[in-house]
Amino acid sequence: MAVRHEVENLIRRGNIFYWRARIPSVFVHCRPGSRLSLSLHCSDHRKAQIIGRKLNTRLAELKMNSKEAMSTKKQLQILFEHVRDEEIERLDDISTMAKRNGRGGDVVEMELDLEVGWACQLLAKFGTRSELSLEGDCSGLTYLLKNGVPASHVDAIRANYRGELSKARSPGFEDGIRRLIYHFEIEDTALNRERAMSKMFEGRAAALLDIDERHDLVDRTLSEFTGGGRANTSVIEKKPAEVEPTAPPPSLVLANESQSEPTATVIPEPEEIAYLDLSPRVTPTTEKGALGTQQLNQRTVAVTDFEQECEKLIANMGKEWEPATARDAMALVRMFKSVLVEHGVEHSGQIEQYHIGLLRQHFNDIPTNWGKSGRMRVMSAPELRAEADKLRKAAEASKTEAKVGLAAGTIRKHFGNLQHFLKHLKGHGFEIETWTFEGLRPRKPKAGDIRRQQYKPTPDDVAPIFSSPIYTGALGHLRGKRRQPGKHVFHDSLYYLPVLFTYLGPRRAEFAGLTVDDIAKDDKGYVIIIRTNGIRRLKTVQSERQLPMPEEMVRLGFIDYYHAIKKLGYAALFPDLFSDQTKNDPGDRFYDTFIPVMRGALGEKMWSRSIHALRHGMADTLKQAGVSPEVIDDISGRLSEGSETNTRYTNPAGLPLMRDALSKYPIITAGIEAKPIQLLPWVEKCLPPPWARKAKNEERRRK
Repeated sequence: MAVRHEVENLIRRGNIFYWRARIPSVFVHCRPGSRLSLSLHCSDHRKAQIIGRKLNTRLAELKMNSKEAMSTKKQLQILFEHVRDEEIERLDDISTMAKRNGRGGDVVEMELDLEVGWACQLLAKFGTRSELSLEGDCSGLTYLLKNGVPASHVDAIRANYRGELSKARSPGFEDGIRRLIYHFEIEDTALNRERAMSKMFEGRAAALLDIDERHDLVDRTLSEFTGGGRANTSVIEKKPAEVEPTAPPPSLVLANESQSEPTATVIPEPEEIAYLDLSPRVTPTTEKGALGTQQLNQRTVAVTDFEQECEKLIANMGKEWEPATARDAMALVRMFKSVLVEHGVEHSGQIEQYHIGLLRQHFNDIPTNWGKSGRMRVMSAPELRAEADKLRKAAEASKTEAKVGLAAGTIRKHFGNLQHFLKHLKGHGFEIETWTFEGLRPRKPKAGDIRRQQYKPTPDDVAPIFSSPIYTGALGHLRGKRRQPGKHVFHDSLYYLPVLFTYLGPRRAEFAGLTVDDIAKDDKGYVIIIRTNGIRRLKTVQSERQLPMPEEMVRLGFIDYYHAIKKLGYAALFPDLFSDQTKNDPGDRFYDTFIPVMRGALGEKMWSRSIHALRHGMADTLKQAGVSPEVIDDISGRLSEGSETNTRYTNPAGLPLMRDALSKYPIITAGIEAKPIQLLPWVEKCLPPPWARKAKNEERRRK
């Protein structure tokens, strides 16, 4: 139960404090009575009170100044100050921990901050589009030297610069910039995104280069950054009196064994001093720090590079993966990367079985339909879980079930893609700990459960679809008017595909992606050839097949439609499903237009997975009519297993056998009146589709 404290809007749930404030009514775009809810991620009540008071003050300022116009320049300056202050607070925490560990006056800590700071300053000045080599006549090197950066630190700055540049070029970075400028109410334009990125790096650089208070204990004469010469100073030359004359180092004894006159009390010659100066440096700390000496024996890949590695995996899989499979794999990798970053994992060598378990729990705590929302697809792992919490609260208020947590089948699919990705990394020599999905992957449903998962509509269930305005007459050719009664009957995918799905039970993409070359004729009638074409591929080898054209399709004028489309020069049999602006999935386009038609015709009786259920319904109807399951599988493009005769010794059912089997499905379209062919106006005139949008094309590519 939430416990309130004396600070307004501050409550405690368990050990964590939350700031929960009512949104002022001046924010007209928010629903009246809605609240802001923010976890402060702290359990100390004094610290929570301080943060709560600051948030209350900021909310009051927003309320009073909500209608004041603010220039972009001023907004960017506020963004800069915000990033700088956040970075200073983070660095102060690091500095405090360094003091606790006895490194409060360590010059190395100061130099590390300065090296990263100058790397960020380079990105702020030169941007992320160009890559600076910091060698020779590079303008970035000239900038550093002009500003007094020691040449001995350029290598370290280069390493930090390349690391920051890699992050800035990652796909998720621009999404982070978009969220940042949205937070500061800056107009989302390409120019403002570039300005915001520069300000962000400039703010980080300002915080990192401000070392006066954070490193006040450091002796500035020890660093070349601050006027000293530590990097070129010999230990022996600096403190010659500390070399004990009676007990020389072992290296000195070895160096002098071949000398006859010098004794242990003799001060070494200059060349011996140079030799002694090298001896303590034979095992220095590596510059890679976080990777430690582990990298000497193994290769790792940075978490920030996971998406590039996934692109390599997709390229390696080639035609074995369909575009949808590749998108699913990339979505999984991005999600896994976000979970790893959240828990401080920097490279593949740090991934443990524990992190795979964290990913499994993450699947339970995110919105079920997160992949369908462009806004949620760019969210980090904590943000997704916070979004799920909002859905739970809304569901509790409305006493409904919250759509949170991925389905078991989806989780199994994600774990399959994760296994592919981890094997890819391991196969390329990157260090990956042995993992297991035992106890994490949901069990595969039993055969009895699988049979009950999908509703199998009977012919009587399907028949109302063919009484819709699509077949009886619509008000117009536009999407909304096709569902309203009228006098126009148009012949397109929305008219013919439901008939084909009902009588033949194909996969959605198989028929939506047909071309005019996929229609043929034999002695008994017309034939539909299911094969890979220039529009789409097939799911499996057994998907390639020939199907007899249903007689009802011929009666309803499909052959005339086919000749009309071919005469106009179209390659696609259903051109209304294709955009001139993007390479869209025709099956998805048909789904978007046909589902509202089904919903209007079936009402509350509409079943789940509506179009795919027609495939199940056809198979079940034929089985109940006595058709062999092997023949049904051949019609559906599946391969029955468990029978050597069916898989090895025989070919798929021929067209005569298929025609006989398909005749067992009752005619439920007899009530449709055949009309003269009337194409969609823009199809007949070979014009671009009215629903195509270039913005959708760009959004699809970005996602």
